[in-house]
Amino acid sequence: MDTRQRINNLFEKYLNGTCTQTEWEELLILIDGLTREEFELLNTPLQQLWHQAGTGELPSRSKTADRERIYTNIVNSDQVPEATVRSIKWRTWAAAAVLTGVFITVGIYYKYNLKPQQTIVKSIAPEKIKPGINKAILTLANGKQVVLDSAANGARYQQGKAIALNQNGALSYNITSDEKAAPGYNDVTTARANEYQLTLADGTKVWLNASSSLHFPTAFNTSSRTVELKGEAYFEVAKDKTKPFHVMVNGAEVVVLGTHFNINAYDDESELKTSLLAGSVKINSHNKSSLLKPGQEANVTRNGELNIADANVELAVAWKNGFFQFDKASLPAIMRQIGRWYDLDIVYSGKIPDRLFKGKIQRSLPLSGILNILKKGNVNFKLNSHTLTVLE
Repeated sequence: MDTRQRINNLFEKYLNGTCTQTEWEELLILIDGLTREEFELLNTPLQQLWHQAGTGELPSRSKTADRERIYTNIVNSDQVPEATVRSIKWRTWAAAAVLTGVFITVGIYYKYNLKPQQTIVKSIAPEKIKPGINKAILTLANGKQVVLDSAANGARYQQGKAIALNQNGALSYNITSDEKAAPGYNDVTTARANEYQLTLADGTKVWLNASSSLHFPTAFNTSSRTVELKGEAYFEVAKDKTKPFHVMVNGAEVVVLGTHFNINAYDDESELKTSLLAGSVKINSHNKSSLLKPGQEANVTRNGELNIADANVELAVAWKNGFFQFDKASLPAIMRQIGRWYDLDIVYSGKIPDRLFKGKIQRSLPLSGILNILKKGNVNFKLNSHTLTVLE
């Protein structure tokens, strides 16, 4: 389904009174991601809706007469509005006085005004930059590499007594016999703009974020289960009290029996963060140890300092659930995530804009949708191929 069709479907649900809050927010964001040309191809009633949004005159979902009037117009209208040059004015709800830039999907309204003198000059169209996809590289014990994507569904990779099955876009390992045999070690690696899910031989599920890798055995037949992580991953560890699960990452160790947690350990981040959603984990780093409780986060600095604090775990796993989500995040922190997900090199022209952002937005949007929202915090960009320059 293309973007225009999705917009029309969501708008029809709104008119019928069946649009959920999430779908309404999606509709607002999809409109934002349109180019000027695409916007002008929308039906007149949709353009009227956005004008009403900007002036605070949106028809209530409870007003059947309004819904029926607009619905009749959109169904019966085949006209394409006359092309005009338009610019966008935005009005946002401020989340807090300290925030100098805010993007929050439930607090954005849109107003389209005629201002022919205002144009946007782009060296390349951001809408051409698409979000990441489900893809990874599997490196087998013999060094052979296999591309894992939708085209590989159903493939089998024989390795001694272990078989790796690629089903429905996710890699899984099954032990067929002779669990005492020495396991081979595999690697699953995601590039920028890729993510991937796999199930290990013990049943542990792992979601790998972009620019990440996991080194793991094809079978867990020793007294412990140990894997090595680079980048970011979310784990749902299968319970086995006889075999603790160890994640080795950047000189630190996370030890669990069965739990749900997220580890962010990118090389370009200042801290290694482990966020616990359920169960219990122990963090070992530089001869220091600490236990985490659900809702807590362990931060390990570059010099080995270990700190435990309460955390917003929803923020930590937003990427796994298909969102960018921030709470008073700096612009560089946001741009690092955008660079990984859209395969972009991020550079800064002059002083880095001093902005803090709070909000939530879908990772499924094209780059244009993300940049248009950030621009409302007075942040401007220039895109040249896959280099995104943040302007002073």
